[in-house]
Amino acid sequence: HDGWDVLEKNHESDNDDDGNKGRPMKLYEALGMKDLADKLPKKTLAMGDVIGTLTEQAASDLNLSKETLVVQGGPDAFVGMIGLGTIRPGQLCLITGSSHLHCLITKQPTSAPGTWGAYRGAPLANTCFAEGGQSSTGSLVRWVRDLVSGPGDDKISYKVLDDEAAAIPPGSDGLVALETWQGSRTPHTDPLARGAFAGLTLAHSRAHMFRSILEAVCYGTRACFDALETAASQSSDMPKADEVVIAGGATRSPLWLQLHADITGRSFTINENTDGPLLGCAILASVGAGIHASVDDAVEQMIRKDRKIEPREDVRKV
Repeated sequence: HDGWDVLEKNHESDNDDDGNKGRPMKLYEALGMKDLADKLPKKTLAMGDVIGTLTEQAASDLNLSKETLVVQGGPDAFVGMIGLGTIRPGQLCLITGSSHLHCLITKQPTSAPGTWGAYRGAPLANTCFAEGGQSSTGSLVRWVRDLVSGPGDDKISYKVLDDEAAAIPPGSDGLVALETWQGSRTPHTDPLARGAFAGLTLAHSRAHMFRSILEAVCYGTRACFDALETAASQSSDMPKADEVVIAGGATRSPLWLQLHADITGRSFTINENTDGPLLGCAILASVGAGIHASVDDAVEQMIRKDRKIEPREDVRKV
């Protein structure tokens, strides 16, 4: 964390003479890459800081005033956490798409095998968070859809497959899938891991295959959540996060949402705006423009919860 220590120490003085302010120089030196710092931008800004105003060319292209402020953004997951309102210790979010990303705000920058981080000073200066990831989730669901649809552009709709899968009992009549089609990120890091179907019989249908994949991803998510909380508990008494704020493509499938809740045993909250990174950008811009005094204030004013999905106890037992 030497980069953060230097940045924090020099923040009040805003001394730009130190060209490596905010850089993890001990890491670069250990890797024999100390010169990398010279190739990076010299000034490190926090998300929400004002960079400046638009250039004349940009203002012309966007048809905006040259006085329009440009505000620092950040990595999609970091901004997404802000857009979901998960900025306090114990809060957990799940950002879904072609892959799954799990982010837990922690009290301390703790770590453990099977997790990334915890990152100090992220997503905000006074927070830390630990991260997990699944490589193939939404991309795996699309792969199965395309496989059972056959060649051509006329693909079966996800709604049809969801409805068919909903009629299959929990456990997919013994058909089990392993969701590591593109390797495993966490909690078992193995780029060579491969996926599988186990237990296939002539009685299984495309609905069984589709449901087994949905279930497999949810079991992987549960493993990632458990690993994150194990890491966080090493240096604090932080309680289990019973609520997960979810964003992305999985929110468009009622079945998959419910399976996430059933298999992980946690409540899932869906906000009115399910595009966390997009809303996070708007929140950061509002702070930079002075509309809100802080990210905390902006989160309170701009994020509204829509509904909650609770785990079904009878399905959990299965």
